[in-house]
Amino acid sequence: MKSIYRAQDVERFDRWGSTYERSWMQQRLFDPVHSAVLQQAESRFKPTSVLDIGCGSGRLLRKAHDYWPEAHLSGVDPAQGMLEVARQLTPEAHFSTGSGEALPLEDVSVDLALSTISFHHWQNQAAGLREVARVLRPGGSFLLADFTFPAWLAWLLPRSRFHSAAQMRALFEQAGLDVQAQPATVARFVRLTIGTKPADD
Repeated sequence: MKSIYRAQDVERFDRWGSTYERSWMQQRLFDPVHSAVLQQAESRFKPTSVLDIGCGSGRLLRKAHDYWPEAHLSGVDPAQGMLEVARQLTPEAHFSTGSGEALPLEDVSVDLALSTISFHHWQNQAAGLREVARVLRPGGSFLLADFTFPAWLAWLLPRSRFHSAAQMRALFEQAGLDVQAQPATVARFVRLTIGTKPADD
């Protein structure tokens, strides 16, 4: 059942690729979240490599290029329709087909990983976070922004792919990422979790 749902999800984003950049959601939702995430990242990190997981049309990476013009930028997404647009609009980045649960990157190869409004699409979120931890260099960080539930609602929906702040913290810690902060990004329904892979002793 999960594989059927995933295929339908990817197919929907494939079809959306040609009009995604013109969606009303860009200015109302994605752009404010992107700005909040990048501002948090800029105040904390000076990455040489940046990965966007669930990169869509590359919009976040184009903005990341303005913040870190010398950084190596890469994006991963399962939808070919999105990647075709991303490659056209974002020549400064490298794009690969893949998912959060199976990142086509080498171990310890990324300084800063980002994911915005994508995590709830990941079929196996715990496995995906372990993959992020695998590709992060020691001391590298993952900034994940996604819809969040209040604790009481998350408790009522234990199998949901939406989480409370406490549940997200637990998922990060189970993957070996130390949670540094969990600021709200826009309104009350999107929260950012900042996790860091412990540095080698």
